[in-house]
Amino acid sequence: MKMQFVLLGALLIIMRSTSCLEARGNNYEVLQPNVVVVEVNLADPSPMVQVPLQCQESHEHEEIIWRNDDVPLLQRGNEINITVEEMLGGNYTCHDSMGSFLNYTLVLIRKSSRKILTGSQDTGYIKCSTQNYNGSFQCAWNWRPRRTGEVVFVKAERHSQVSAITCSLSTNQLSISCLDQSYCPYSEELDQIFMNVGVRYLYRLEEYSLTFFINEIVKPDRVRITRIDTRRIQLEYPDTWSIPHSYFPLAFQVMELPRRGDCSCESQQTEKINTIQDRQWNVRKGYVVCARAQDALCNSTWSDWSLYIFRKQRLQCRKRGYGLSAPVCSLQTCFSMAVGWCLAPGPQP
Repeated sequence: MKMQFVLLGALLIIMRSTSCLEARGNNYEVLQPNVVVVEVNLADPSPMVQVPLQCQESHEHEEIIWRNDDVPLLQRGNEINITVEEMLGGNYTCHDSMGSFLNYTLVLIRKSSRKILTGSQDTGYIKCSTQNYNGSFQCAWNWRPRRTGEVVFVKAERHSQVSAITCSLSTNQLSISCLDQSYCPYSEELDQIFMNVGVRYLYRLEEYSLTFFINEIVKPDRVRITRIDTRRIQLEYPDTWSIPHSYFPLAFQVMELPRRGDCSCESQQTEKINTIQDRQWNVRKGYVVCARAQDALCNSTWSDWSLYIFRKQRLQCRKRGYGLSAPVCSLQTCFSMAVGWCLAPGPQP
């Protein structure tokens, strides 16, 4: 199913760089317009931070009413100071004397612990991959049960050069699709990509980051398998793999299993995995074939297994003297008839 995307410039997600992080105090910062992030030390006996809020410069000296999550505040005026305690952030809105909405400030609490996305320090929280070396890649994550969050920002860049990476967010906010427009597949990749994703649940903000080279996350699409003759198959490069194949070679592996075998049970079949060089394989009778590929020059991820079931073809054999009443026989029988030839089933002239 084709996934629809929205640009990062939309309200749901904003690309940011360190230069746009305006520090306004030791314990809080302006993350992006209308969003303030507060650092609260919960180990402090009185974990509180004072944060100044401004409605709009154009409303100086006006009677401004403030609300926090629709609860009226006592403070009035264009600029007020609020006290953020522990994990109690909020959505602060300002209104004119008639109650009309003017502006808002979202106050988030940054936490270093990980409670919004599934994963761990060992397995990671964000998974990135790419099907080839054209400079595009995808990253995905999952919310923890009962903690469906919201993406606040995404940053993707290389530190040693001008960043030319653009990303788009999926409509369900569980993945991004990125393109490094300055990436060259024919030159050595000297600098890693730094990925940083900020997500929030209620008013809790967590940041997740990882670094990688493109060749570390490449994972070819499934191998195509074609039939050569009665017992042989040929493994073909995925259509999405980079070309020329001589410059981007793949290594191939084949696993034979009984007909009821399952390609996904790799851990139980490691002794049956064969690495092949010429991309051809003779299939034993009564077996199915699983095949996969990996970048031959990098120790990156193998593709998912492709399953091929070798089915016997039923053809009509026509032999001199048989006339139009040619018997139906197996492909192997047809090939063994030295004085005959095979025709596909159906009316014959």
